[in-house]
Amino acid sequence: MKKVCKILIVCLIFFSCSSNDDQLKNICSVNDPIVDLVWLKTKIEQREENITEFSKYQYISQSIHKGESVIIDANCDPLANSVFVVFNCKGENIGFIGDENFPFEVLTNGQVIWKTDDSVCSF
Repeated sequence: MKKVCKILIVCLIFFSCSSNDDQLKNICSVNDPIVDLVWLKTKIEQREENITEFSKYQYISQSIHKGESVIIDANCDPLANSVFVVFNCKGENIGFIGDENFPFEVLTNGQVIWKTDDSVCSF
């Protein structure tokens, strides 16, 4: 009986210690969203083929909001008045950061998954 209790305690501790970082590892139920999500891979390929002066400010992050995976298309340009678009795992635009559904914490609690090689963003 003591052995069973010890196993249950270890399991309880393990699962209760799962952090937001652990959840972000399997965003959209895939291991690598920039490879495994076709719509996202296409978006990134298009950006890498069409480099502009603005490209160095662009990045894509992933986050969890209300238990759901979201992908955020954002930038760090200090002079741009930008909208950070929020997508679901299917690539559908479901809102933007700062609207009534997606508070800024969604962005700050996320993790950057793509940026250009010459990115000037500091995270």
